[in-house]
Amino acid sequence: MLQHTEATFDPLPFDAEAARTYGMVCAAVLAAGRTPRRRVAGLMIAAIAVANRLPLYTTNPGDFVGLDQLVTVVAVPRPVSW
Repeated sequence: MLQHTEATFDPLPFDAEAARTYGMVCAAVLAAGRTPRRRVAGLMIAAIAVANRLPLYTTNPGDFVGLDQLVTVVAVPRPVSW
């Protein structure tokens, strides 16, 4: 699945804009009464989505509670094994 994804999509970098946005994302998670510590990778991905004004598609929408003011979180079902 990873190989298919890498061949199909161009990755978006965690650039300076995403790094600045990451602080806002963590603040929103803290304001929702959750800790960003265990969600660092997911929140970095969310910051990339916010910085690029894109929705965030995820199989784990519960990881992004509190971010609804920053990004549209779209729940997708887990893919069936290939």
